[in-house]
Amino acid sequence: MSQFGDTIFLKTQVDVLSFFNEDQLRRVTPDIERSSYDAGQVVMLKGEISAHFYIIKAGKVVAAGKTKEGPFSTELAKGDFFGEISLIDNAVMDTTVKALEAGTEILMIPSQSFQKLLEMQPLLKKTLLDKAAARKAAPKPAA
Repeated sequence: MSQFGDTIFLKTQVDVLSFFNEDQLRRVTPDIERSSYDAGQVVMLKGEISAHFYIIKAGKVVAAGKTKEGPFSTELAKGDFFGEISLIDNAVMDTTVKALEAGTEILMIPSQSFQKLLEMQPLLKKTLLDKAAARKAAPKPAA
């Protein structure tokens, strides 16, 4: 897909990026990397430090981990994202993320480009942290 297509996808399908204008998003879309995954394939392992901000373009993933309350899992789909806390806090991933469907496509914004987004829109950091907190507050028990 073209860089312009990625810009439109980010603007229209990723709610935390919707307040950026197209020109701002075009500054990072040339840096986007893409990967496709088969069902069950690991995207990120718990304990890794993320070098990217991951956005699901197609398919679904599951993020699974443990808290003191026990194991949990969260399903993420098109337009959802992960890896933001690892980038913001320079911390290790606290979940393992696996593709649930064959052909799951992930857009990966490198750390340096992610930092550009944070500089362009300081509100992005708070929005991402709020979304991550909401996701953690409502995890589903692992089956």
